[in-house]
Amino acid sequence: MPISPEDFQQRIKKIVQDHYVSTPTPLLLAHLGSQIEKEDLWPTDRGQRSLKQLIADTCSPELAVVFDRRSPAYVAVVTQEVRAAVEALIAEKLGEKDTPPVRVEELARPFLLAFCIDVKNQPVYVRRMRPFRYEIGHVQADKATEYVVVEPEFRRPGLRIDNPHLLSISQRRDLENLIQKWAIVHSLDVSQFSRIEDEKETLDTSRTALDRLMAAQEPDVAQRLILPADIALILAKMR
Repeated sequence: MPISPEDFQQRIKKIVQDHYVSTPTPLLLAHLGSQIEKEDLWPTDRGQRSLKQLIADTCSPELAVVFDRRSPAYVAVVTQEVRAAVEALIAEKLGEKDTPPVRVEELARPFLLAFCIDVKNQPVYVRRMRPFRYEIGHVQADKATEYVVVEPEFRRPGLRIDNPHLLSISQRRDLENLIQKWAIVHSLDVSQFSRIEDEKETLDTSRTALDRLMAAQEPDVAQRLILPADIALILAKMR
């Protein structure tokens, strides 16, 4: 159950201070939020405040939130003693060679759904290993390490990804950028969520000829492609 504001302040400070005793690795705000969620450490007076705002309101100046302007989603919580070192590490990490681009067609559907499923005021998690699946609400404590939270700022609820090739160019780029930023924040390689060949073959054989025709087009072409109704009907019936 939620704890008092005073207890929240002390617990958060201890968690952050203990983290930097053994490692200079940035304590990501997302990871701290996951721990708070799992241990139910939110303060009774939280209201509508985000964790970032709570830290600023209750733990300053001992704790601070830092990020790099090149990737505001990569946010860390620091003590004043390690702030400069952590900021240098973040700058170094974001200055590394660009990571491979994300392509929605190459990602497992359950993984993509974690970014698009439409839920109201509930956390969404995705399993970090096969078989991939998403979970809504709280993950069981004994399985917590198997899942990664997909924070609201990285999600596009209601976006239809049944046929990724039908997404508009702007929708596609937006989703791919969000997934890339989410992966950076959680220090994950997006390729680990790729569809395997068996999954691709299964999906291909279950689609109609019309689906396969559309999938073969470039996104901007697929958006403008117009077929006669009788031809479209025939292709829709062919496997």
